[in-house]
Amino acid sequence: MKSLLLKKLTATFKRPDLAQIFVGKMPIVLFSLFLASLVIGLTGAVVIFNKKENLKENRLEVTFVDPHQALVFWTTEKPSQGYIRYGQSPKSLSQTATQTSSKPGTIHAVLLTEVPLGGVYFSLHTDLDSPVFWPKINHLVFDPSTIQ
Repeated sequence: MKSLLLKKLTATFKRPDLAQIFVGKMPIVLFSLFLASLVIGLTGAVVIFNKKENLKENRLEVTFVDPHQALVFWTTEKPSQGYIRYGQSPKSLSQTATQTSSKPGTIHAVLLTEVPLGGVYFSLHTDLDSPVFWPKINHLVFDPSTIQ
């Protein structure tokens, strides 16, 4: 098969040296195409997975205890341990707060203390999260106009 391909390429290029180079590199070209297809396919699968996960309704609710403390409630489909990653910037969620109950459940409550007046950015998590899950980032800020 290689020699037939070589003859056709030699006839096409009119230069046997170019045809020989092309045939010699064929396994590398095919492997590169396979690898590129694999990367594109996996990236697409991760993006679709995350869109699906972020569409799930978590029924998020926040109640401020005072201007610097907030209780964050949310639900999940499966019993799990919930926690929140939070920080001053959406790109730096470096702090973690765990749910108030030590038992897995579908209703989660986390107390955030020392919330600055400018608020915090946070994302909801559970111990069942996939390693490829990119959670939605929310902004939590105290609004004094909501006090009755």
